[in-house]
Amino acid sequence: MKRAWSRRLRRRSTAVFPLLLALVAVTGAWQGTWRSVLLAGIQVLLAAAVTTVLLWPDRPPRPARRPAEDRLVGRESDLFQVVRLLDEPRETGAPAAPKAVLIHGMPGVGKTTLARRAAEDVARHYPDGLVRVSLTDAGEPVASGDLLTMVLQKLAWAYEIPATTGERVSLFRALVSGRSILFVFDDAREPSQLTELLPNAPGSLIIITSRRNLSPQLNVHGFALEPLSPWAALDLLCTVTDLDGFTAVESSVRLVEACGRLPAALRALGARVVDEDADLATLSPESIAADLGRASRPRWATAAVAGIAAEFGRLSRLERDALCLLTQVRSSSFASWVLGPLLRLSAAKSDVIATTLAGARLLEPAGRDDRFELARYRFHPLVRTFAEAHLNQDADLASTCRDAVDRLRAVYLELARSALDGSAQHPLPGLETAHHWIPETSPRAGDADCLSWIRFEQESLWEEVPALLDKDRDFALRLVAGFTRPHPAAEVVAARTGWAEIAPSPDLTFDYLLAHVRIGLIAGRYEQCETVIENARTRNRPEPPQRRAQMHLAAAEVYGELGWAHRAKRHVDACETLAGADGDPALLARLETARQLADLYSDGPLPDDSYWAATVSAARHHAHQRYRNVIDDLDPEATREDAHDTGDDHRRTMLHRRLAQANWELHDQPRADVRAALLAAARHAMLAVLAAESTGNRWEQARGRLLLARALTAHGRDEDACAQKHLAEKLIADGGRPPPYLTVDDPLWAVPGLVG
Repeated sequence: MKRAWSRRLRRRSTAVFPLLLALVAVTGAWQGTWRSVLLAGIQVLLAAAVTTVLLWPDRPPRPARRPAEDRLVGRESDLFQVVRLLDEPRETGAPAAPKAVLIHGMPGVGKTTLARRAAEDVARHYPDGLVRVSLTDAGEPVASGDLLTMVLQKLAWAYEIPATTGERVSLFRALVSGRSILFVFDDAREPSQLTELLPNAPGSLIIITSRRNLSPQLNVHGFALEPLSPWAALDLLCTVTDLDGFTAVESSVRLVEACGRLPAALRALGARVVDEDADLATLSPESIAADLGRASRPRWATAAVAGIAAEFGRLSRLERDALCLLTQVRSSSFASWVLGPLLRLSAAKSDVIATTLAGARLLEPAGRDDRFELARYRFHPLVRTFAEAHLNQDADLASTCRDAVDRLRAVYLELARSALDGSAQHPLPGLETAHHWIPETSPRAGDADCLSWIRFEQESLWEEVPALLDKDRDFALRLVAGFTRPHPAAEVVAARTGWAEIAPSPDLTFDYLLAHVRIGLIAGRYEQCETVIENARTRNRPEPPQRRAQMHLAAAEVYGELGWAHRAKRHVDACETLAGADGDPALLARLETARQLADLYSDGPLPDDSYWAATVSAARHHAHQRYRNVIDDLDPEATREDAHDTGDDHRRTMLHRRLAQANWELHDQPRADVRAALLAAARHAMLAVLAAESTGNRWEQARGRLLLARALTAHGRDEDACAQKHLAEKLIADGGRPPPYLTVDDPLWAVPGLVG
């Protein structure tokens, strides 16, 4: 008690002693009858003040602000799912087995932070203690026996540690039996590390983190942790930099995508901005690549790729070379056989190396290859940037890179020619170069399956088209007609050939002409595609009505997405006439969707496809100015498209542009959160610009930038808005005559209050 009083007096001496001195001074200075009454009152007040200061209860301490590196941003749903898994019994374990969950994901994705927060949320249910153990030391896995020693010490075992692993296991399980302990095992590398550490008695709880999915071997629940969504990643960058979300919107979105939405990279980037007082607007994806490519990386760059560098360092020399050379493959995904021409390896050896890289989480799975029935892989953006930087630093590897890429390009072209020309016969026997490295398994029977391989590899094949135009024009144009997605190289093709002259040869099916039309439409070459559609009717051998109906339907769908209603309706009517009432049911169902987009006041059931259902529903709500409903319709679909990385950048463009428009309209509504709506409009507009850049659609790029300018202006950032509008005007001027729905002088796109 005396100690408590002495501590309280020491804390409050600055207030108590002045009051006591005032009391003594007043007592000695004031005399007289009338003054004595006043003096007594003052003395009472001062005594009350002293008593209050001494006896007033201590103020509860203000909760400390969680450090930026420990704040959970954008992981609320993941935290909920992990905690829910901790409450579920093990699937096939014995009834006596403790609860356990393994959080796995690529380096830097935030596994440790999520595990720590999950442990905090459930720790109150485990009163016998919390034991945290790292299963690595200086980047190397710790042996099971040493881990047992560490755990016994954390369990407060004060006596001698047994010498053998078996005795340690027995002691560990005896200490844990009958107790409720929460274990957090961080950064597991091998199942053998944890085999002896998992208690065999109920009551305890185990949370494990690992870059590899060890849940099947350990018989525990597994939870795959993916990179953040674009929205959560932008929020995290703003959190760690303490910047307004409107600051450098374009740079923020580009940097978040360059970092692959990895929390570790975004926190490191934020630390650089704070420590160096850097201007976020001056940073770019190119600056990230430059920092990673330096011989001595800056501290922020080292922190951003620390986990990636650790896994890279554990690879063999051949595996490191393979990862670096794979960055030269331009397809969004690739099969393991590409390592054959790059490194002169057999198909079997290539498959082993690709599997190893995927196990280290340096490559991500991306489905299977239709032609060779092999697993396909893709790069995470930051892993690709890291590997490219390492390739540039390795002089020996860089010197052989050109020859390796030339071999790969030759194989790509040979396989493409084989797919185009081998419709009537097995294409593999005619190969001259590729057979040294491609798998021995045969492609599936059928022309369509062989030709579909071109669609998998179209990003790499697009790169070859400009050079092929001089060497083999017919082959180049047949390739272009077989693609299904646009590419920046399409601008070169259109400029050198005239887009409308690209027509399929008799050897190609009508599907490729249809794909060619859709590429032009989603890349913004509307008039050229109108010419192609018209030529299908007027040429010497016109296409059958059902095929022409499909071309009109493709145009109607794209125009409906764009909101170009009168042109969409014209193609809907043409398609309806050609298809007839007894046409293909699937075509008629799509036609009904296009009709609803062309006439928003028509009523009908929503389509089965989630994208079209969201688009039609949102368009109806927008026509009636129900902007919150528009956002509710489109936001889940946009999140799904971003999360699954479907590769359909046209759909992403449409979704984000519509969301930007809806949020812009919403900010002016009663009871709206103006700042939140404008910030959402700005971010969605910039995400639409990024997606439109990958398709080469200048008009949608301009449209997104104008929406961004409007949001910035409404928030009072006139200078930034002016810059965005000038960029939009340049895109329109360079692209020729814009479509009617996009004119800078149109009041719909006017940006009031711009300066400059």
